[in-house]
Amino acid sequence: MTAATRSGRYDVIVVGLGAFGSAAAYWGARRGLRVLGLERFELGHARGASEDHSRIIRRSYATADYVRLTGAAFAAWEEVAAEAGEQLVTRTGGLDLFPPDTQDDPDNYRTAMDAEGVANERLEAADLRRRWPPWRVPDDLTAIYQPDAGIVAASRANAAHRRLALARGADLRDGTRVLGIAEDPGSAFTVETDRGAFASHALVIASDAWTNEVVKPFGVALPLRISQEQVVYLDAADPAAFGPDSFPVWIWHSDRHLYGLPSFGPPGPKFAIHGGGREVTPETRTFEPDPAYSAKVDRFVREHLPSAWGPPLEVRTCQYALTPDEHLVLDLVPGVPHAALGIGTGHGFKFASVSGRTLIELAVDGASSWRMPRFAADREALAT
Repeated sequence: MTAATRSGRYDVIVVGLGAFGSAAAYWGARRGLRVLGLERFELGHARGASEDHSRIIRRSYATADYVRLTGAAFAAWEEVAAEAGEQLVTRTGGLDLFPPDTQDDPDNYRTAMDAEGVANERLEAADLRRRWPPWRVPDDLTAIYQPDAGIVAASRANAAHRRLALARGADLRDGTRVLGIAEDPGSAFTVETDRGAFASHALVIASDAWTNEVVKPFGVALPLRISQEQVVYLDAADPAAFGPDSFPVWIWHSDRHLYGLPSFGPPGPKFAIHGGGREVTPETRTFEPDPAYSAKVDRFVREHLPSAWGPPLEVRTCQYALTPDEHLVLDLVPGVPHAALGIGTGHGFKFASVSGRTLIELAVDGASSWRMPRFAADREALAT
């Protein structure tokens, strides 16, 4: 029996043990807090947005505040990796590719990175093809390369957060669904679950696609779009050209961004469309690949990276919870002191560890240096 169970109250309860929640459990336990983590499914399940072999980590964003947060993201992962005794980030370099029909201005990315002292260089199409021969791109494409980018070993990183949290005394319970939350006198919470009730002084909600179900008792509903996404790993015709030591992570800035990672985990490069899937609910999503989605990726690979094309080695589906402006949520639940809310909105995995630490700071201390208007839970874009 843990100290928290004997006392009848935890310092903080974390709802959801995906990427953000597992990180929050770790950083809370690292502070010496009595942490209870609740996960409705099994730990490491594939129903949400947190599990896969690999995720992109990069310094390239179009605004300086995001670029600054990426620096904190790299630093947080380094701390976790040092304690875990395993490599969680593999640097490959990163490319942002802007075709003629792009709606993104490459100058905004360079300006933001320059403002934060992040090394980057602009490349013309001929430079890109010379340095990475697999690319087939039009002559009027522009690229930005940044050496400080790469891969986070996603599922291993989540498991490391949870393993370290347990080692520091956290109580992590899977198969435990939250049924309701009540605020108690004295700024405390009672969390009702299908396996009993638990009390805490602070609360972290990191339930992604299930967020509105969890925050409903607070009278809060966010305009989230839930989509079913998928990634594919291909049996590349030229596998040696797509190793992490020879090919960078990349993002293609078209109307609907495509992105890719070199081989990591399965022996083949990874491809996907950011936010390109159909709208679903957690109840209606499936694990079946979408043929139309697959066809779009197939056409892109055949046209622009033909030596990467090959039969699928693995296709995975996942679930995004997207805010209308696609910015993160790192804030207190509106009107509820000591209840923090985190949403990664489809690009948050790189920030998972620093976000978990931020959510603990918000829930316990009521403040964090990363509590900013862009990430506010009551910003205009989230007004309903």
